[in-house]
Amino acid sequence: MHDKNKLTMTTMINPREMLEQFETATDEYVNAVSSFSQEEINAIPYEGCWSAAQITDHLFKSDNGILKALYGPTQTTDRAPDEKIPGIKAVFLDFTTKLKSPDFIIPDNVTHDKDSLISAFKSVRELLGKAIKTLDLSAVCSMPVLGELTRLELIGFVIYHTQRHTRQVLKLREFEN
Repeated sequence: MHDKNKLTMTTMINPREMLEQFETATDEYVNAVSSFSQEEINAIPYEGCWSAAQITDHLFKSDNGILKALYGPTQTTDRAPDEKIPGIKAVFLDFTTKLKSPDFIIPDNVTHDKDSLISAFKSVRELLGKAIKTLDLSAVCSMPVLGELTRLELIGFVIYHTQRHTRQVLKLREFEN
């Protein structure tokens, strides 16, 4: 039988590091998307591409789903709470592959108000930051599509998902210039 405290102690990635990575990824994303004007944020540079506003809407929807899972039912685990983080990181930071988004987090095809969108995004990120600071990150959550992941792994998902889309937004900026 595993001691819950021992699992937390042997975790290679500690919650403080995850919080710092989360805050950095969030700040970099907000800075990137904030650089667009109201008109630019809704511009779709080519067919099949999302606008910066749609990417932000997508992240917002994803973050809300993650929040529900973080605060939903959990169970204990007998594995390292960060075991699946390297795989999550490898998937999201492999920029040679195009990933398919589940339908429930596909962005709306509407014109977004830049300030309202960024404000909503920051609000959900504040709630995620609070979760990182206050919840037992070794607990396992269950999510549609993602399956069973620890809270720590879900935070890793948010970080690498954000980094992937920050890169995408920065590439959109190149089309605008």
